[in-house]
Amino acid sequence: MKLKTMNPKSFLLFGVVFLSAALFFAGAASAAEMPAVEAPVIVTTCGQSPGAVMVKMSLMQSQITPAENKNTIIASDLAGKGYKTLIVTTGTSGKGMGAAGTDVNKEIARCKELIEAAKAEGIVVITAHVEGMARRTDSADQASIDEIMPLGDAILIVAGSNPDGYFTKLAQDNDKPLIEAKDALSIGSSLKELNK
Repeated sequence: MKLKTMNPKSFLLFGVVFLSAALFFAGAASAAEMPAVEAPVIVTTCGQSPGAVMVKMSLMQSQITPAENKNTIIASDLAGKGYKTLIVTTGTSGKGMGAAGTDVNKEIARCKELIEAAKAEGIVVITAHVEGMARRTDSADQASIDEIMPLGDAILIVAGSNPDGYFTKLAQDNDKPLIEAKDALSIGSSLKELNK
């Protein structure tokens, strides 16, 4: 008995339909993984840099409020506060850590405990790098990025932090949604889009 072979046009059509379906379901899956950013929001920094203040200001400008910034917040501070979202920025400031009397290892430990407690409370966690390449210059910056960024429910960056595609690859390797804002001023509006 001779098997009927598919003609080239039918084969091509089948391929296009199959690929379209695969892309549709892949897109649906990644969209489902993207968390909504709801207020109240608490923002902190792993490294005592100004990034957390920038995020808070952009959130307020986009009317994602209330939004607080507390760079010394610890895990026990979350209980009973009603926070819905925690944003942790990475990239260190030697001057900031000196003024706070801390170092990068203490900052990483504080933020890891904070993220773990937030997840236990059902709080959405966004890890972020929002100060561009200026916060990707030394081993302390890299330590805060490597230890903290993969722990979020999603990764938030500004375009200036990612000219080499580092965070694109980090998000892919850790199966995390990536939110990319044009610049620091666009952070709030980019996060607001997730709620639509």
